[in-house]
Amino acid sequence: MTFKEAVEQTKHLETAWKPGLQALRAEDKLHIDPEDPRKLRGSVDVDTAWQQLDPHGNRWDFGIAYQHSNREDEFVYWVETHTASDSEVKKVLKKAQWLLNWLKSGGKVLAQFEREIIWVSSGATTFTLNAPQKKQMALAGLKHCGSKLRMLNQRPD
Repeated sequence: MTFKEAVEQTKHLETAWKPGLQALRAEDKLHIDPEDPRKLRGSVDVDTAWQQLDPHGNRWDFGIAYQHSNREDEFVYWVETHTASDSEVKKVLKKAQWLLNWLKSGGKVLAQFEREIIWVSSGATTFTLNAPQKKQMALAGLKHCGSKLRMLNQRPD
């Protein structure tokens, strides 16, 4: 199954799939750097799709599918573009938990893809993670990549 097919089978996202990075806001596209843009398989704006259903929730931003040359199936980067400061760590962790809970329930079809949960700084990175924050991020599978997510053609093993 492709990412597009999975999105189309997911309640509340049926019409949210877009080719390439078209589901991202212009300011968020600047933070995504695919080595080969032709390997982008599509994107979905989860935040917008869920805004009316969960207006006060800590919704995740985007899913982006990429076809790495050393993977048979598409790989999904779940991306949150957000301010990276000490005061925002808890908020992004809540968003990551929202994403994980959703992938276990309504997003089960999308949970089958190999994935990474990535926090991309939308501005300057001004935090120094303390041990509890690092542990919480690791438990959530949340990785911070700085101000750009670089998608390489070959996925590290």
